[in-house]
Amino acid sequence: MGITQSDINALMGAAEELSAEAGGPPQAAPVEPSPEPSAPPSRAPSAGSSSAPETQRELNRILHLSVPVIVKLAEQEMPVGKILNINVGSIIEFDRPFDAELDLIASNCRIAIGQAVKVGENFGLRITQIGDLNDKVKALGG
Repeated sequence: MGITQSDINALMGAAEELSAEAGGPPQAAPVEPSPEPSAPPSRAPSAGSSSAPETQRELNRILHLSVPVIVKLAEQEMPVGKILNINVGSIIEFDRPFDAELDLIASNCRIAIGQAVKVGENFGLRITQIGDLNDKVKALGG
């Protein structure tokens, strides 16, 4: 049984309403979303049309979905010929300082900014700025 975009929209709308009723999480400085192609706004169906336990169960189902989260270091355009010449050991230089803050992206939308940190032998991201709940919901398709 698959979940449709309208199901996600309805449940994200319900999550937003529940968060607003609860006072929502503490807010930090807002983060402007990355530019993305404009799409017609879609309005989620009212969460009031279903019973509260059913809505809560559906909301819990959505909150357990896994989505890709990306940390964007840098980007640039390169001619195909230059890409084909990349070999092991090649270095690609970007116009961004090595200690610049990095973007945290979900569904092609920037939801936070942070600094690279070392966690044991792994890479991590310490969040320094985060968008509000509405930005996160929009990034997830709400």
